[in-house]
Amino acid sequence: MVLNIFMKALIIDTSLEISYIILVEDSEIIFLKKIKSNLSKNLFLDLQNILTETNTTLPSLSYIASSIGPGSFTSLRVGANISKTFSYAKKIPLISYISMHAYSPNKDTKFLVAFDAKSEGLYLVEAEKSKNSIKYLSKPSLFSLNEASGLIDKYEIVISPHADVIKNKFETNKNKFEHQELDPLRLIDYTNQKYIEKKFEDYTSFDLLYQRGPKIVE
Repeated sequence: MVLNIFMKALIIDTSLEISYIILVEDSEIIFLKKIKSNLSKNLFLDLQNILTETNTTLPSLSYIASSIGPGSFTSLRVGANISKTFSYAKKIPLISYISMHAYSPNKDTKFLVAFDAKSEGLYLVEAEKSKNSIKYLSKPSLFSLNEASGLIDKYEIVISPHADVIKNKFETNKNKFEHQELDPLRLIDYTNQKYIEKKFEDYTSFDLLYQRGPKIVE
């Protein structure tokens, strides 16, 4: 459920092949931009254009939220560096989030969220949805395909933006995979809650979770 609070916020997600800029006011999306190529060139320009078109100034933002992954080294750094720069320059609270928390099934159940980590295997998160509330049962962890197979056996649904690719790696469980794009409303709800709880980041310790990074993010 989206929280009904009065604020403006900027959310930047550069974790996957398609990046997102989401401008939020009163928990409603007032501008959403997808960037499919040339991220390092287009992200800053698109941000400037969006702020201009919506008459939004940086000081008017209640917070800036940026994904810490999992994702590619270059893409995550582009998004994080811009977020940190804006946050530091205008003293705007900075929030980090794991992009895997922006996905959920359409029914109450225990489920997995999976991100393709290429040759390294899969990032997996265990979660449970009940009455529109999601409880995370594990931290994002990097699994080999053999390790992932054992965990997938235990779940009915595996949600992934890469479902069409990775399901073919698990022949006996391929019907469990459900393709889903990032859910902006779920992401807004999640980052708003972090803002309310004042879970802000220090500019000097903004750790990113790369596709070939550590096994577990703390």
